[in-house]
Amino acid sequence: MLAEELFDTGNLDEALEILNHESHFEGLSLQQKSHFQFLKGLILLYLNQGEELINFGEIMYKEGQKCKDKLHSFDGLWFIIIGLAISGKFEEAFNFFKEIELVIKSISNASKEIITQRKVRLSVTKAFVGLHGGNVDLGEKSLEWILDSQEKFDKSFEIVWANLIMASYLMRVKSRFDLCLEHIKKALSLAKEIKFNHFWIALCQLYFGGYYISIGEMDKSLKYNIKGLELFKKIKSSFNIAILLNNIGNLYGEMGEYELAVEHLEESINLLEQIPQSFFSIEGTIESLITLAVENGDKERAQKYFHRLENIYNQKRGDGIEFSYKFAKALILKTSSRIRDKAKAEDLFKELIETETIFFDVIIKAHIHLCDILLTEYRIENNVEVLNELNYYISRLLDIAEKQHSYLVFCESFILRAKLALIDFNMKAARRYLTQAQKIAESYGIKRLAMKISYEHDELLKQSKLWESLKESKMPLSERWKLAGLNEQMVKMVKKRMIEIPKLSNEEPVLLLIVSEGGVPFFSHSFIEDKSFGSHLFGGFLSTIDYFIKEMFSEGLDRAVFGEHTLLMKSIPPFFISYIFKGDSYYALQKLDYFKDHLQKDEDIWKKLLRYKQVNESINLRDMHVLESLIADIFIAKSIISSDL
Repeated sequence: MLAEELFDTGNLDEALEILNHESHFEGLSLQQKSHFQFLKGLILLYLNQGEELINFGEIMYKEGQKCKDKLHSFDGLWFIIIGLAISGKFEEAFNFFKEIELVIKSISNASKEIITQRKVRLSVTKAFVGLHGGNVDLGEKSLEWILDSQEKFDKSFEIVWANLIMASYLMRVKSRFDLCLEHIKKALSLAKEIKFNHFWIALCQLYFGGYYISIGEMDKSLKYNIKGLELFKKIKSSFNIAILLNNIGNLYGEMGEYELAVEHLEESINLLEQIPQSFFSIEGTIESLITLAVENGDKERAQKYFHRLENIYNQKRGDGIEFSYKFAKALILKTSSRIRDKAKAEDLFKELIETETIFFDVIIKAHIHLCDILLTEYRIENNVEVLNELNYYISRLLDIAEKQHSYLVFCESFILRAKLALIDFNMKAARRYLTQAQKIAESYGIKRLAMKISYEHDELLKQSKLWESLKESKMPLSERWKLAGLNEQMVKMVKKRMIEIPKLSNEEPVLLLIVSEGGVPFFSHSFIEDKSFGSHLFGGFLSTIDYFIKEMFSEGLDRAVFGEHTLLMKSIPPFFISYIFKGDSYYALQKLDYFKDHLQKDEDIWKKLLRYKQVNESINLRDMHVLESLIADIFIAKSIISSDL
């Protein structure tokens, strides 16, 4: 049939136009009719026409009831549930699950393969409704049996969808970004092999974009969002086009491209006004425009869109719009030169963060802006009470960012804490906060941020003597403020600017040591050919390591400076591994982690290390060729850096 060919080639609206004519179904059996009705329902889903899908599902359900065809009734109920879900009516969608489960249990005149397919479809739908409707446990449980057995099923849109929902769950709920990426890749691979796949291939690009936003790779996210936009434009999926225009606009905003950001956000709003509202609302895009206008000093545009948001607020008065409205109002008041307006903004931000809500992104942004207000007040007044209040709200920001898996904000807040500790000359606390932040960024794969933090930590170590001398000179707060870079850090948090990667070079290796937990070395490998130079340094490094173990490592710190050298240390009980080098720490730290992991993975090396320690003997590389090869590959050869780091 022509409609099926059009659908398969991505001409959704033309296919739908044919399928809307009832005359095309005349003379077909119910089974044949069901096939084309299902195609029509899928097109309505892909075009996000929720209300039409609900009505169409009701027609199919009644047909099935009239003909006593349970399979037809199931398909009708499924379209009703999906229609409700994409219209944002999740509670109503939940209410249909009991009925549709009873229907599928009563199907007796269909093959096992068809019933399994419908069960998969229902489970994926439960996962989708659960994830977006606030019941994430339902979502995870519904997907487990499908994904565990997905190789046994035929390649279909349901399996593609299951992988994408799991990717979303892993990203938003579990913060397992590595596994999230694997599921998106799997979904794309499957999508390329199924019929009617244009929608799913495009959706995979959108998910790739979301993944890269989560780990701070804005440039990569932009690439995938633009690709997704092009694909959705081909099938004229207006709703998804609007989402991607919004995403691209926000990305341009974070990259400092104000006019491009406004262009895309306004285009998104114009499109959203022409289509039915669903769980992606126009208010969020208007709020983004207000935020960008405020950040760029465009008061006229900020007021224009605020009045637009205010009109929607006066009409709707819903929970979501109320939060967007109050946040936008506080944002505009904050930029006022009047003290009373700033005080009103502060009160509004505090009101927002004390309200119980599911709109955690607004709560996080309110915390950041409140901290910005308090930081400015502290800089001007140097008041301890203001500082205590600021630290209180930073702690709350850290708590909510961790709970909501906003690890970019979480790490940036630790950097803010480090800089506040620095202006109080608390070098050890500042370094501890930076170490914590880097560990978190590393563990969640936020590499740009990890590189930035490592660079800042190195720079701080280089300036340690300067800060010690400034403490004695009683340097004014305003000067310490500039030196610590507090303003710049707060601006990055407020404006959510893309993380700039510092220029980092590979280090120059000097010495690798394995020492006991008491600080006694039983393995050393010098990378320096000048034996007299190596011997001269060796004793000094040992005393530094002994101090490091006793004073620094217990504080959670991972590096120390010894003249022009940096010493990194990792615990691998019952040993410590120390790596001494010249240069930047980031790649050196990656190599040390890699080395540590491989020592434990290789049973032969690990058993020999334990044996040497037990008999209190030093290790000679000539007796352990595998260890010698491992050290050469990791610390000297370039292959490890390119392939594993």
